[in-house]
Amino acid sequence: MVLIRRFRLGVLVVGILFVALSTTTYAGGSLTRVITTAAPNLPESIAIDHQGTTYISFPFAQKVVKFAPGGSLTTVASLPSFPLGVRLDSEGNLFIAVVGSGIWKVPAAGGSAFQVAGGPGLWNGLAFDHRGNLYVSDSGGGAIWRLDKSGAFTMWSGSALLKGTTAAGPCGLVHPAVPSFGPLGANGIAFNKHGDMLVANTDFGEVIRIPTNPDGTAGAASVFSGPACSLWGADGVSMDDADNLYVAANSKGQIDRVGPGGSVEVLAAGDPLSFPSDIAFGTGLGDRKTIFISNFAAFPTSGGAPGVLAMDVGIPGRPIG
Repeated sequence: MVLIRRFRLGVLVVGILFVALSTTTYAGGSLTRVITTAAPNLPESIAIDHQGTTYISFPFAQKVVKFAPGGSLTTVASLPSFPLGVRLDSEGNLFIAVVGSGIWKVPAAGGSAFQVAGGPGLWNGLAFDHRGNLYVSDSGGGAIWRLDKSGAFTMWSGSALLKGTTAAGPCGLVHPAVPSFGPLGANGIAFNKHGDMLVANTDFGEVIRIPTNPDGTAGAASVFSGPACSLWGADGVSMDDADNLYVAANSKGQIDRVGPGGSVEVLAAGDPLSFPSDIAFGTGLGDRKTIFISNFAAFPTSGGAPGVLAMDVGIPGRPIG
């Protein structure tokens, strides 16, 4: 509860400053609203299964909800702390990164959430590799951990490039979440077609590339894109079929597309985006070229309301599982 109070104080302190950032709507970015929520139901992470059911984490309500197309919100997990990242495996099991607790699982067949890996940490972004191992970022510690198929939970990479900072980032400002959470380094994670992990570094506005060695260990990390003001606040990520990485740049209030060579294109910015925090591609017929965005609105970057937004990006997303 102390953490919640500190966060709310941080929102009050920085909200006025960051409401003015990124208020230009860029050409080609046509956003539509799918759902609107209200505090404490601020959506942080989003995942969509093969049937088109959407899963959303609400950190301040300490729960994860789902809604099927045409349905309503239903709670699928109540957690002991802030749930951040949510991702699905190929069988439809839901995995949740919970701050200060670890990784929790909700079976595809239904039932209560249970812990599958534990320990202190600011557990955040989640991603599966092609072997079925699950990776999670510790944003506070600046590291990537792996939960392998045998259940072993170990640090996979502790590269210095995954660390955050309390100093000013590439836009010349300190990230708005720093007063509440301290440095935020490694955040959203995804794998490209080569098996390289791409990691968003929030404070530095970077995407870090970590190759996977043949034995499954982490290779040497390097800066793939950035540091760039356009990537400042890089949070949740998603990949398309052409190996482009889509980045929710929360403190910039915008959505970026990072090409296979590291170039950055701003797809959308400003209203209705407000501290966007994660991205998932649609899975249903007609939705595979659409990204769905969790509009966290926790540290306002515009006047946009919290909820889920959608945008057609013209390229289908990487299939899940």
